Amino acid sequence: MKRSRFYAGLAVSTMLLPLAACSPDGESSENGNGDELTTLTVGISPFQDTYLPLVGQEMGWFEEVGLEVELRSLAWNAVMPALSSGDLDAAVFNTTGVVSVANTDPEAVYAYGWNPFTEGSALMIDPESGLRSIDDLEGELGDREEARTEAVEQLEGRTVVTTLGTDMGNQLMNALESVGMNQNDVNIVDMDPDAGLAAFLSGTGDAYLGGVPQRGTALNNGMEVGLAGPDLAPPPINGLVTSASYLEENKETLLAFLNVTHRIIRYCDDETETCGEIITERMNQETADDFTVEDFVDFWQNIELYAQDAQSAAEMILEEDGIAYWRDTWDSDNNTLVDGGDIPAAVDPAEHFLMEEVWEAYVDEYGEEETGY
Repeated sequence: MKRSRFYAGLAVSTMLLPLAACSPDGESSENGNGDELTTLTVGISPFQDTYLPLVGQEMGWFEEVGLEVELRSLAWNAVMPALSSGDLDAAVFNTTGVVSVANTDPEAVYAYGWNPFTEGSALMIDPESGLRSIDDLEGELGDREEARTEAVEQLEGRTVVTTLGTDMGNQLMNALESVGMNQNDVNIVDMDPDAGLAAFLSGTGDAYLGGVPQRGTALNNGMEVGLAGPDLAPPPINGLVTSASYLEENKETLLAFLNVTHRIIRYCDDETETCGEIITERMNQETADDFTVEDFVDFWQNIELYAQDAQSAAEMILEEDGIAYWRDTWDSDNNTLVDGGDIPAAVDPAEHFLMEEVWEAYVDEYGEEETGY
């Protein structure tokens, strides 16, 4: 029986775990100036990129812009269901999540992106499996594209552990389809990223595709990078997802959240170790990963990019020659999810990708270029 990719692997608890204290019932919160705060509930998952709002919380920057942000930690594949059910006002997620649910939740919209996962997606391979990396194959064949084709084709009949119905599974499907293969050509073990990593390191599967923390842990346990970044597929783009009605009624609130997000990125550019300490401490409390501050520093603005302001966000995501042009990723999401039978029809970006109009509103409020924090 075919399982739903999006809802598969929910063995991890989907309970919302608050990462910020809420005001007692009946009391309104105020910032240092005595101004009442607007509450915003945001879903995040324990990854080094989606946990960035913790820095703004730690620094008190959300309160400075009039927000009381309640961050709720969820398993990656539980975020969109929680948003659709109304348990969240917004979430840090990507285009794949919106495309996955838009046919059943017409309210789901991608509001704004700031974090292209340019080199972050990596298919990890077990060197004892006999699989070879693209770099190894390129050294033998002398041609990168030929090596890529062989690196993907060698997965035929192999077992790959990933999380289907998310950008992780989507990257795998895109890689297979690019060489004329599909999911029936490989054996897929569909699990939450942490559970999948544990299974992979315990001997399940020949290859694994998860998030950056899992990639680091796999490397530390002797696994190798088989394929990564554009060698897999158009990059996922992390950003703010919400509902159309919430965006319409609370645009200023979301713009303020985005303003702090850009501020966090500029701060992390200058104080990368401090950001790494805040994020890795919380992340390692909630996962089995041993993601270090050194890992965070090594990966920052390296295997994935972060936009310091609206101008850099547009250059990366909205411009056709950008490193992570949104339409390429959106079309890739549609193609993979439709072909796999996960969604009944392609999702129209005109109704569900609203970054261009939100970007214009942001620029009107805060400008294209920002400095300092």
